[in-house]
Amino acid sequence: MAAIPKRTMAAPFSLTRTVLASDPLAYKSATQSSFLTRAAKGRVSKHHLGQWLSNDRLYIHGYIRGVGRLLSFLQLPETVEEEAEVSESTKLLRWMIDALVNIRREEEFFVRTAADYGISLDLSHKLEGLHRFEALFDSTRPGGGDKDKAVIPWLEAAIVFWATEKCYLDAWSGASARLSAPSEADGDEDGGALRREFIPNWSSVEFARFVDELGEIIDSAVQREIKLRQNEGEEEAIKGELLDRALVKWREVLAAEEAFWPAME
Repeated sequence: MAAIPKRTMAAPFSLTRTVLASDPLAYKSATQSSFLTRAAKGRVSKHHLGQWLSNDRLYIHGYIRGVGRLLSFLQLPETVEEEAEVSESTKLLRWMIDALVNIRREEEFFVRTAADYGISLDLSHKLEGLHRFEALFDSTRPGGGDKDKAVIPWLEAAIVFWATEKCYLDAWSGASARLSAPSEADGDEDGGALRREFIPNWSSVEFARFVDELGEIIDSAVQREIKLRQNEGEEEAIKGELLDRALVKWREVLAAEEAFWPAME
């Protein structure tokens, strides 16, 4: 008698994994650059690092404004939630509060570390990538039409935050993978700031977990919507709609990330 093959359950649809795999070349351009390569080798001068950090500090200010805009339209449950059944909106609120705390700590870390290594944070010009990010954060609004009727109205905003954090993590994790021992940083052009302080901070396990947490919130919300439409036979339609909305913001973030890395000869 022939063995009956076991039924395997299909893995739940992951919006973030689908988005991440949608354009490998664009993602490579957004997370790999000559600036990152030189950073891993200790070949970024104090002047160039100071200019980039100055832009990154203003990126933080835009990020904070974007969080404020998202919180202004985030719809929270009107009833008390059991801890085991906390909604994705509530989880997103918690993540955004943590993000504000973390990013303010990050700005203080920038300023303190720059001072320790004698790096000036006086901005002489804004990178094109900073202009793009400021526009992205300042345009944060409900997506999918009327926020009271839209499916996951916070989706586009959450994708922007997840995408920029994911790119930042992978970019600096790539630089970290090329690091020599920190003890060899004495001859670095920036005095060792990148290889001793910044790169380890920006590629940490804690940061990776933080980024993954937002991805899980997004995926959970999307999976919930798909499940709700199964009985109506509309799961593929809603999946396509949410993916299309996410991809618009994903592409904008990739373009901003690519333009955020200074050109280095």
